[in-house]
Amino acid sequence: MRGDEEPLLNLSGLLRRLEYFVAVADELHLGRAARRCGVSQPTLSHQMKVLEKELGAELLSRGSRRIALTASGKALQEEAPRLLQCTYSIKARIQQAAAESRRPIRVVFSRSGHALRQREMVAEFRERNAVPVSVESGWSERNINLVRAGQADFAFVRPPIEADDLRMSVVGDVELVKLLPGGGAADRAAQEQPTGELPLIMWPRSLAPGLYDKVLDFVSHERSPQVAWEEPDYINVAAAVASGAGVSYMDRGIAEWMSLSAELRVRPLGLPEPRTDIAVVWRNDQDQELASRFVAACCRIGYADSGADRGCLVR
Repeated sequence: MRGDEEPLLNLSGLLRRLEYFVAVADELHLGRAARRCGVSQPTLSHQMKVLEKELGAELLSRGSRRIALTASGKALQEEAPRLLQCTYSIKARIQQAAAESRRPIRVVFSRSGHALRQREMVAEFRERNAVPVSVESGWSERNINLVRAGQADFAFVRPPIEADDLRMSVVGDVELVKLLPGGGAADRAAQEQPTGELPLIMWPRSLAPGLYDKVLDFVSHERSPQVAWEEPDYINVAAAVASGAGVSYMDRGIAEWMSLSAELRVRPLGLPEPRTDIAVVWRNDQDQELASRFVAACCRIGYADSGADRGCLVR
């Protein structure tokens, strides 16, 4: 339509008049239809005449004691509900989209997030996109379930994972190191274990089974991978190692952070250094353009040192 042409219909009032018409067609009584619509009878009668003028057809046959639908009115009686329902659906979708745009992006960190630069990744995304973000943290298996349930938009996990129903992108990797007791605890441990083979301490496999198995696979090149016992989280694993009870293996950043407040030693595992991945998962119905921006922001931080972009590929 050219800018100088008038619209065929006054759309601002047409939908309201169609709602009025549906009530009239159902009731075949202007008084009852007016009460149903919450307007006066003269108002309803006037709106029906306006609708007939807009459509260029007589819709109602008005007698002295009753009204009836004309052929055009019967045709509109069939079409109007479909048009109104389509309009309601469009309005609901628009309102939902508006609500979604105001809702914070929900992100779940891996429990080792502070040492894996996840906070910096999310800060990069927030800064570049100017959107609110809410965060919490959990182990990989819980994070996956939160995304599946629609309770999180993106979650950081430690691959490998079994989640074929989700999309995933690796956004960084970190070095795996050995965590040993230090100071006096190391001397006591050496006296108790003259062979130097201290027990292996890990976290529960159920929290991140893929990473757990990957760590044990790395460990098998250095020692028997048998786990003596498990502690509930990284902090308690580190505390057990600091007491001289055993050794463990974890990401360098986490191990170094733990060693700041406990008598611990961090030992690299040699070359080529073993590494573990950090990944982001999201649902298939997630806005893929949003997912691409989130993954790109994470990769800029996760691979900042190496300059690599291999992690930006979606699996």
